[in-house]
Amino acid sequence: MESIDVLVAGAGPTGLTMACELRRFGLRVRVIDPAPRTTEHSKALVVHARTREVFEAMGLRAAVEAEGQALAAVQVYFEKELLGQLDLEQLGPAVPRPLFLDQSTTERLLQDHLLRLGGAVERGRKLLSFRDEGAQVVATIGGDDGREETVTARWLVGCDGAHSAVRHGLGLPFEGSAYEDMFDQADLKISWDRPPGLGCAFLRPAGLCVFAPLPRDRYRIIVMGGDGHTPEPTLEMFQRLADELVPGAVLHDPEWILRFRLHHRMVPRMAVGSVFLAGDAAHIHSPAGGQGMNTGIQDAFNLAWKLAMVARGAARPELLASYDAERHAVAKRTLEMTDRLFRGATSRRTMSLRKLAVATVLRFRSLQARLVRRMSQQGVSYRETGPVVDARSWPHASPRAGDRAPAAMLRAGDATVSLHALVASSPKMTLLLMHGSSRSQALSIAGRELAERWGRSLVVRDLVLGTGDADTLGDPSGAVVRGWRVRAPELVMIRPDGHVAVRAPLRRIDALQAYAARWFQQDATCG
Repeated sequence: MESIDVLVAGAGPTGLTMACELRRFGLRVRVIDPAPRTTEHSKALVVHARTREVFEAMGLRAAVEAEGQALAAVQVYFEKELLGQLDLEQLGPAVPRPLFLDQSTTERLLQDHLLRLGGAVERGRKLLSFRDEGAQVVATIGGDDGREETVTARWLVGCDGAHSAVRHGLGLPFEGSAYEDMFDQADLKISWDRPPGLGCAFLRPAGLCVFAPLPRDRYRIIVMGGDGHTPEPTLEMFQRLADELVPGAVLHDPEWILRFRLHHRMVPRMAVGSVFLAGDAAHIHSPAGGQGMNTGIQDAFNLAWKLAMVARGAARPELLASYDAERHAVAKRTLEMTDRLFRGATSRRTMSLRKLAVATVLRFRSLQARLVRRMSQQGVSYRETGPVVDARSWPHASPRAGDRAPAAMLRAGDATVSLHALVASSPKMTLLLMHGSSRSQALSIAGRELAERWGRSLVVRDLVLGTGDADTLGDPSGAVVRGWRVRAPELVMIRPDGHVAVRAPLRRIDALQAYAARWFQQDATCG
């Protein structure tokens, strides 16, 4: 009977991200999926800025952005009346732009990355049953050939979608309901005079209609509304809709036409013993804001480093409880937000209010920027739900403990490295010794002592304002030292997923020491 660290059920974007990260951190992983191949359809499309940071940490950002279509602007209509335009390029570089990429491409890039890491998806294999024995999970997997196999794993992670066998095996309810409306969708090409990267949204009494730009000069048309009693959607039906909304547009070369119903559901918890749920296995919601796939990928990014630290003996097993505390809260907020957006966009009783609200947002650039940032998921924070400590005196300048560390480019010798890639490079916490404009000998000594005691759990790096040197990270632009308002020598611990775990001035090093004693396993060589 084979024994591994993690069995991952499901090889969609969430399961593939999980498997890639676990392999990158050196764990023994098997990933199974009953499908014979990656999806052939576009499915989930939007790759938000926070997910692009995840792909950057994995070494995939350039490949993802090379194959994606950036959203340049969205024109919003009330029926045929143009209310205004959300111009993302005009919001400036500080406001992240969403990227459109077929899920089939996302899965291909992740699967190829997994192969480079020495892993592979076992296709045509599914989870038949499992039992959690505390120290290990014993699972039975099988395929269409009738061959069954028993696998023991320290942990089981269910990334196996809305009909999750792992969730059913845990006996967890999938609380929520289905939306009443049906949705018609087509991925196709459009011959018209509109520039690439332009999306269009039409608010109509009959239901919202969206034209979203895809890679390879294609568009997705989604029509929300309807009771399912009308004939199945066809290219001719979508052409009649285009004739009404954008006269002169010619639709052709359809790749995918379908009708579907959406649900909004989630589990009461995302972890039970040694078994975890992630992505659609734990939460599903409307496509409003393109949050679903992004939330699942970030579930995986949150859990993988914690499993790796515990597996390596660098963190106490109690750390794993933070996965459910952090990600269940995020999933709940996301479901509530997408439900509000969806109901607001599809309600036939609030057309005048919807028109006024949309027109107001389109009139003010600050409101547009706030909306785009909210959708980007860069504002997700674990201040209230995660194992984090902020030992500074009030007021606490951002980022606070639990927040995502803002993106920054640092100097490491002769190279330039992103902060997010740096902290994700190993399954350890990164402790930045922030010296400011001048070095603090006391801070350096404290850092060395912490490295000696917690070396399995911490990578300690000095950070100074300026270019640094061969042994010191430099902050040439001041994005961290000045941007984070570091006033005195400070210790900042950042997790591999890019969230701040601890902020403490040197005089409060006791707070960081207490955090380490609570969550880390002390090196055996230390007293």
